[in-house]
Amino acid sequence: MRKHFRQTHSFTVLMLAMFVAQLSGCATTSASPSTTEFNAPANDVSNANEHSPQHQQHTPPAVVEQYSDVWEKIQHANTIDVHDDAEVRKQRNFFDDKQKFMNQVGERAEPFLYYIVSQLEARNMPLELALLPIVESGYNPLAQANGPAGLWQMIPATGRNFGLTVNSAYDGRKDALASTDAVLDYLQHLYDTLDKDWINAVAAYNTGELVIKAAIDKNKAKGKPTDFWSLGIPAKRVQTVPKWLAFIQIIRAPNHYNLKVRPIANRPFLDRVPAPNGVDIGQIANAAGLSKAEFKTYNPGFRQGVIPSKGKYQIALPLENIGQYQENHDKLYAQKRYDSQSYIVKSGDSLGTIAAKFDTSVKALKQANNLTSDRLKIGQELTLLTPMAANDNEPEPAKANTKADSKAKSSTKTNANGTKANGSKSADKPTVKAKTYKVKSGDSLDKIARKNKVKLADLMKWNQLNGKSIIKPGQELKISE
Repeated sequence: MRKHFRQTHSFTVLMLAMFVAQLSGCATTSASPSTTEFNAPANDVSNANEHSPQHQQHTPPAVVEQYSDVWEKIQHANTIDVHDDAEVRKQRNFFDDKQKFMNQVGERAEPFLYYIVSQLEARNMPLELALLPIVESGYNPLAQANGPAGLWQMIPATGRNFGLTVNSAYDGRKDALASTDAVLDYLQHLYDTLDKDWINAVAAYNTGELVIKAAIDKNKAKGKPTDFWSLGIPAKRVQTVPKWLAFIQIIRAPNHYNLKVRPIANRPFLDRVPAPNGVDIGQIANAAGLSKAEFKTYNPGFRQGVIPSKGKYQIALPLENIGQYQENHDKLYAQKRYDSQSYIVKSGDSLGTIAAKFDTSVKALKQANNLTSDRLKIGQELTLLTPMAANDNEPEPAKANTKADSKAKSSTKTNANGTKANGSKSADKPTVKAKTYKVKSGDSLDKIARKNKVKLADLMKWNQLNGKSIIKPGQELKISE
């Protein structure tokens, strides 16, 4: 057949080229669906011309930019191999025809999904990991269990260890963008540690790194494979895994499961800018042309009505609103700014006694805490706002950052045994013993690693720590081998 085509008359060749062009036009038209119903993955038709040398040489590989919908981009990733497992089928069947849930997921994911997928792509991680928040929280950044919180349901210790700030004024686990950065660092660590198997990494994210590591070591000792499917871990211990794998199958072929997925544009939606300390979030929302509810949707990490007066924070704004915010930014500092602190309600407390104790008014307390009645519960957390000094009403980000930076620099000048960590003396006097660092209040593994210019994974390895390890002030950590 190939010899026959080479000897064909030029008119026949022309007709064949036109026919192929028509087919290409059809394919191009269907590659950008305008509805929520996805087409079949590209690899289902990729073998149509496998016997043609011309197509093998000149057809360019598919590029991610061809997708107008982020869900479709994930659909065509095909990085994770999903086995035909009974527990996966069970979970898949459970979500079959749950259209109301999928509508909620699509609505909640819209501001954040592009960012998550773009970060996965930049790190060369499977795009299917963007489906994990469906299982963890239904893509709700405000989701709160007993300990875990946010889109990714991180516990406080893991969040802090991977660089998130978690305090009474701000919970980085509920900041969709910041928590994504931390979780992807954590998942990469788990992947590197657990025999470079992404399903092992997700299993460890669910049940704990040490559990999966022990199962891997056990299989290695017996000469068995160490992929997730060979570890024989009971489904009850890793419930996230079959649910995640089920959603991978659902997103790859939603029509097959009687579901439609709300399209999300494959383009940036949010960007981050420095947050103005001490400013009411309602004023920031107005400056950006947003409602207060919209601002909270994009910035669920802030737990109080104002940006904390100390520390560096960022706010996420839609790209189309950033220009307006920048025009009005300086005006925010002409408004009254506040120091904020938390107060836990005790037995015998009332709004009146608390207001008198902190020299404020009941009206101000109710407004700061969105209270509609005077009733309080023991253990309830209240936000207390006190006006900042008049001379603090000018924007001075450089001054505030300089203090923090100088403090950080001074704390890195010496390590626990009194020698310079980065100076010439440590180079002139090499020691056999590993360098150590004494944990200070407010430290996290991520901060310690950055402070001492070592990789977080190495720091954890040298000290036999995992993502959920808790460090305490005064504890001594190795910062070298």
